[in-house]
Amino acid sequence: MDGSEASAFIEFVRVFLALGVPVGILNRGAPLRGTRFLAWAALRARFGNGRPFEMVNVGACDGALFDDVTPWLHRIPNARAVLVEPIPYNQQRLRKNYPDEERFRIEPLAITRKPGSITVKTFDAAALESGTLPIEFIGCSSITDTNLMSGKNAWGEADVDFRKFEPYLKDIEVPSDTLQSVLDRNKVEHIDAFLVDCEGADWIVFDQLDLDRYRPGMIKVEIGALPAIEIGNVVVKLKTAGYNVGIYAEDVWAFA
Repeated sequence: MDGSEASAFIEFVRVFLALGVPVGILNRGAPLRGTRFLAWAALRARFGNGRPFEMVNVGACDGALFDDVTPWLHRIPNARAVLVEPIPYNQQRLRKNYPDEERFRIEPLAITRKPGSITVKTFDAAALESGTLPIEFIGCSSITDTNLMSGKNAWGEADVDFRKFEPYLKDIEVPSDTLQSVLDRNKVEHIDAFLVDCEGADWIVFDQLDLDRYRPGMIKVEIGALPAIEIGNVVVKLKTAGYNVGIYAEDVWAFA
């Protein structure tokens, strides 16, 4: 069994387990429950006649690296998505990974509370492409002063390697718009899965989502770069709306 076959087998086992595990156990593992949600969506799309699965992903990066949800768009027949990504380098990678322009609409901007433009701190594309920087830095652009951008790790401690990376940081100006404007422009009437991964701007985005109107079946919000008060805001908003909430690593997962 070669590498690709092994990867496919592991993915099959994960989906099989997610579909068959008792709810009491499943609820203790938020990512596994997310896998079951997406697997059922794939089955319904393949054998049912319902509306197309719709995802909204804010901070989509390239839709592949370190992402266990967005690639399901390729496994759910006729799935559609609005993919918001402000960094030009990532937009190119994203379109290559999701070439169907009718089904996968890329919004090349940042989500802010008011439309306009905003400065984003990001890493030099050539340094990323050449391997000079760690591959995970591809997804580390931010409009906020996160720990990473300040030379600290996720826990606020000084990062001894930061000075090696600091010369490759740069500021770029990108267009911005509100979340609702993006949804309206793309005629989004329903949302099945809503993802936010914005390196510190996650609450700014999620605060704008009208849960009463869209009621996504699954929500995933990265909280690793948020201050404690905003992590609380995310959880309170979800719990108040009646979502079942779980936290795994640096993400909040929620299910309607």
